[in-house]
Amino acid sequence: MIELEVRNLSLAYGRNVVVKGLTFRVMPGEMVGLIGPNGSGKSTIIKAISRVISPSSGQIFIDGKDISQISRGDLARLLGVVPQMPLLPNAFTAFEIVLMGRNPHLGLLQYEGARDMSITWRAMERTATQSLAERRIDELSGGEIQRLVVARVLAQEPKSILLDEPTANLDISHQVEILDLIKNLCLENNLTVVVALHDLNIASQYCDRLILINNGRVHAQGTPREVINSRNIEEVYGAEGCVYVHPVDGLPVVLLKAGSSRHAKPRDAIEGGAV
Repeated sequence: MIELEVRNLSLAYGRNVVVKGLTFRVMPGEMVGLIGPNGSGKSTIIKAISRVISPSSGQIFIDGKDISQISRGDLARLLGVVPQMPLLPNAFTAFEIVLMGRNPHLGLLQYEGARDMSITWRAMERTATQSLAERRIDELSGGEIQRLVVARVLAQEPKSILLDEPTANLDISHQVEILDLIKNLCLENNLTVVVALHDLNIASQYCDRLILINNGRVHAQGTPREVINSRNIEEVYGAEGCVYVHPVDGLPVVLLKAGSSRHAKPRDAIEGGAV
C-alpha cells in the first residue's frame, strides 16, 4: 500500500510549459482519473510520475519520499505503467513480453523460476491473453498488444498502477474487462491507481475521483458527480453537453449534441452552401 502525492508540479518540454502548479493526492484503494482535452497534459503527468521526464518545479512523493530519491529498481517494484502507445520488440512472444514484468524482482544474472512463470501465466489468464502466449508481437493487433501490456504490469505485482489511455485500442467488451480488472485489483489489493482517460463516461463509471485538466491547470477536481457537469464540459471542451443521471448507479452520463462545438459551422450556413 502506498500513498502518491503530486505537489505544485510544473512540467515542460524545453520552453513549452505543459503543466503548471498541479497538486493532488491518491490514497491506497483509490482510482483517480485524469481527464481533459487532447494536449491538456494528461500523458505528461503520467510520464512525470513514472520518471520518464523530470519536473521543471514541484515534487512527486511516494509515501512521503521524493521519487527522485528512489532507485530505478525500487521504483519498478512500486509502480507499474501501461503506456498509451507501447513499443514492444517484434521478435518476442506474448508470453516472453509478460514475463518481462518479473524483471524488477530478479537479482543480478538471476533467471525466472517456477514462481515467476506461474505469476506470468496467471496474469495472462486474468487479461484473457493466454491464447496469444506463443504468438510473436508482430502478429498481434493493437488491442491484443494493449491487453498484453496490462498483463505485464499485473505480473510485475506493483503497489501502484499508472495507465495512459488503457482502453484506446480495445473494443467495448475488452474495455469493460480490463477496467473491471483494474478496479477490482485496486479495491482488493489496496492499490493506488492513476488513469488518464478521454472517455468521460468510462471515467465517471470507474474512478473514485476525477481531475479535470485544461491548458495544463486543474479546472476542477472531485467525485464524478462534482466534476462532470454541463458547465465544465462547455468551458473545457467547448462543446454543449447534456449530462444525465445513469439509471442504474446514479453517476453522470454525457451525451453530446451534434454541431454543438464552438468550432462547428452553423447548420443554416452549411445548408446554404457556405464554406
